[in-house]
Amino acid sequence: MDATGRKWTGRAIQALLVVAVLAYVGNWARVHLMRTRSNLHVSGVTTLPDSLGPGDVRIYNADSSLDVVLIGDKIAAGLSPKTIAKVRADIASKQTSDSGLGGSISKLVTGAVENNIGMQAEFPLRDVRDIRWDNGRLLVDWKKGTDHTLF
Repeated sequence: MDATGRKWTGRAIQALLVVAVLAYVGNWARVHLMRTRSNLHVSGVTTLPDSLGPGDVRIYNADSSLDVVLIGDKIAAGLSPKTIAKVRADIASKQTSDSGLGGSISKLVTGAVENNIGMQAEFPLRDVRDIRWDNGRLLVDWKKGTDHTLF
């Protein structure tokens, strides 16, 4: 192998080592620094029911784009049904007819967005100590002593 080939091989190995270190540090940070999100469970429910049962509550923001729903023993937060329908209609109106690589990537991304746009973040109610409105944000105080916003 000549000097140029060795140089490119060395650079490739360096790049792989940098990627491995970044992945390790990112995973460590996710595990050790993101503990406040341990109460989060992302639900596969596409949309929450429009009609709620006795004792259930739905709260919208000012323009009805986001909602927080108390259903039984959990709190769900996410995009409102109105916003989900708007995004899906927007995606459907901008479908590409390109059959090349760009069109395939576009269809893959828009399909993933369209399928997952209605997912709600669910929080178990038993882990919540208090919910309060603070400077335009809805804050949740957890029994574990942490707090963060729902959105």
